[in-house]
Amino acid sequence: MDDEDYARQLYTILTAPLDPELPAGRLGDDFIDRSDGFGTDMRVTAIDVVPGDHGNQIDVAYVLDLPNEVDTPREGSLLLPLDAEWREVSGYTEPEDYARHIAMQLVRHIHQLLWAHQPSREDERVLPSREEQQAMLLEVLGRQGEVEKAAPNRYVVRRRRRDDLTVLVTPDQWERVIRRHGIRRAWLLEHFDELFASTPEEERFLVFWDGDVTTSTREELPPAKKPSPPLRELRRRLAEARASGEDFGWFAYSPDGSSRSEHD
Repeated sequence: MDDEDYARQLYTILTAPLDPELPAGRLGDDFIDRSDGFGTDMRVTAIDVVPGDHGNQIDVAYVLDLPNEVDTPREGSLLLPLDAEWREVSGYTEPEDYARHIAMQLVRHIHQLLWAHQPSREDERVLPSREEQQAMLLEVLGRQGEVEKAAPNRYVVRRRRRDDLTVLVTPDQWERVIRRHGIRRAWLLEHFDELFASTPEEERFLVFWDGDVTTSTREELPPAKKPSPPLRELRRRLAEARASGEDFGWFAYSPDGSSRSEHD
């Protein structure tokens, strides 16, 4: 399947009308979580294939339905990877497997957009010096293990009972990370403690991408995450569970409103 055909299938999936008979909070056959307003408060209007520095990308255009008092643009777009090799290592060979990830990325992007349009606090505008920023980086990494500077802009963290973590970030990129997550040491440490605690063992690289650092299974860009089971496999498990009389639990949220794992 070429990139244009792949993008057309993505658009069809992401703009499909909602099933009016689907109970609130339950995932449909496409397994896309709509509990945060995807498909209603935020809608995809176009997907175009565009060239990028690391292969083709998709430009996902969207519109927002927001209250009048919210000072945020109602239209925008989000660039995401489309490179065929990247899709393969990420587990997105089929458009339906990438579509649910795109929906999650779009929701996250909108949340960040809304946050960016909030009034800034005065203490967020003064950045630490480059020396202090470097010290913050080493402290963040040092909480994970012994840090070795292997080359300019390249660090290796020797971790106990885990594979080494390779970090690739320049001083300019790290400054953007600090701007994004807050200049206070506690904010930065908390963010990265949570990031590393939730990272699969297969993601042994920390690379800069799209204004932030993110974990990856490889050093090359775009970053790749540990693949999730394809939808065909999830549907098979669901069918087997239903055939045996079990409830496979395909809720984005449980009926009482609390969050719930898809596999609960």
